Amino acid sequence: MKKYLVILGIIMLLLSGCTAKNNYKALEEELKEKATKYYQDYIEGKVLGFDEHRVSLEALEKAEVDISNFKKKYCDKSSYASIKLKYDDNNEPTGEFEVENHLTCGEYTTKKK
Repeated sequence: MKKYLVILGIIMLLLSGCTAKNNYKALEEELKEKATKYYQDYIEGKVLGFDEHRVSLEALEKAEVDISNFKKKYCDKSSYASIKLKYDDNNEPTGEFEVENHLTCGEYTTKKK
């Protein structure tokens, strides 16, 4: 009987670990979406001459964007998404950009690529 309880406990730990990773994956995607919208609403076309903009959880909160999911996971408000612009041959922004997250929540940190 004890053997089955131990096996059941190990299975539950493994499943909860997988669920935790999925929760952070959802937070990573949420940060990307919210930072993109913030960039498009407040920065794009208004702040020129930079090839990278950082949108932090603190900036999102000040703009009255709901960051409650990040607070529930004890994310550091200095966590940010980096918006990296792309330029054409004439050094003009193409309108395309990449979003790179730098999220820190408790012991979780965005994995480096």
